[in-house]
Amino acid sequence: MEMVTDFTQLGEQIRRIRRGRGLDQGQLADRCRLERTALSRAESGERKVSALELMRIAKALDVDLIDLVARPTPDVRAARRPVEEAVLPDEREEVQAEIDLDRAWGDLCQLREAGLIEPVALDFGGSGLSSREEAQDLARRAREYLGVGSKFLDDMTDVASRLGLWARTTPAHIDGRSLTPEPGLGVALVGADVEPGRRRATLAHEIGHHLAGDTYEASGHYAAPREAEELVDAFAAELLLPEAAVRRAWDESPSRQTLVRLAGDYRVSWSLLMRVAEGAGLDLASIDTTTTPVDADFYRVLGARPREDVVPPGLAPAWIRACARALDSQLVTPRRAAEMTLGVLSS
Repeated sequence: MEMVTDFTQLGEQIRRIRRGRGLDQGQLADRCRLERTALSRAESGERKVSALELMRIAKALDVDLIDLVARPTPDVRAARRPVEEAVLPDEREEVQAEIDLDRAWGDLCQLREAGLIEPVALDFGGSGLSSREEAQDLARRAREYLGVGSKFLDDMTDVASRLGLWARTTPAHIDGRSLTPEPGLGVALVGADVEPGRRRATLAHEIGHHLAGDTYEASGHYAAPREAEELVDAFAAELLLPEAAVRRAWDESPSRQTLVRLAGDYRVSWSLLMRVAEGAGLDLASIDTTTTPVDADFYRVLGARPREDVVPPGLAPAWIRACARALDSQLVTPRRAAEMTLGVLSS
């Protein structure tokens, strides 16, 4: 993160967040007890903003002061879509996600500076994806690095952190977003209101962007072709459920019960399982693949329903431990520890 260096940059921050909140200048001016012309000049950098005024503006926009005075690096700013005066509801959610993503990166930078979190040294990835085979190979390399072979992966927040991507959930109505300013170190968001069964796949998708070397991921980079996102989807599917594991289970027992067991053990959606099965070349002609399993099916096969993943606040245990050590070492205040852990380490 960079700090604003002049009032023009500060004005740009205020204007972007104001528009993202769906407010016009008059509405924000009323809320922070300023003349509309004074706010207009502040947004254009023509007028200095006092500390007291800045505090009132932050409160009116429902953000912290740091959200106004810190901003992302130039490449991230360049990748973000301009925010106009008349914003749509989806655009408001995007701005909130940007705020939360920048906060997450700021938190990570603080822990890194304290020596509590370091980038992960990866000897693979970072050069993008050009084919489905390349995407699947990247997923297999990630699994090899994690030492899990083709076994099921445990909690995805822990998996992501071991690969240098630190996740959390956001109240913004989005699927997922990620930010990887440098190799082996990044942050990701997953929408807290995303269907529980999709949160795991969403974070796996963001891990794909992280390992592929995408500095900033948001809505498919806006201008990126759908094919590019499909390659990351192929990565996520292979990471969550390797084709080799599906073929092996099917060869041992070609039945719907086997498919239900795979969906439950690997904690993936039925639709993702069907895509992987198709890619693995399974002959499913005699199997009912159109009926999605319900809890009763999982109880019959596994004795339990699949456990939810990326449950809000969606923080990796290693993140919480790092924040607790920062608190114990008096590197952060109790209030700051609570902010960095989204209330887990409550002050």
